[in-house]
Amino acid sequence: MTIGKTARMAALAIVILFVLFEVTFPFDVAPARDIEIPDPAVEAEYLSCYQEKDREMHGIAFGTIDNPDVQKEFISTNREHIARECRLAVPEQLITVEEPSRFNLVDLKPRFW
Repeated sequence: MTIGKTARMAALAIVILFVLFEVTFPFDVAPARDIEIPDPAVEAEYLSCYQEKDREMHGIAFGTIDNPDVQKEFISTNREHIARECRLAVPEQLITVEEPSRFNLVDLKPRFW
């Protein structure tokens, strides 16, 4: 009698869980490992270079070109050139970091709050 009552209570708890929460099973399991990522300091320097040259290019575009279509073409063409120029000035450097292990079998997301 107690086994049947326990089974009914467990089934009721599972139904309530699925009603109140959005349950997903991502099965995200991975051991710790070393990965290579771009160095954040170098990427910040690259971004700074790109933003400075982009600002200069916009000043030239809006200061000397009156036609909006020509401005758009000038900007889109020069963005690729600026990106290449800054990447040559600040080459990408990879660093090795340890990615921690992951163990995620179930995700619960509240449905009503």
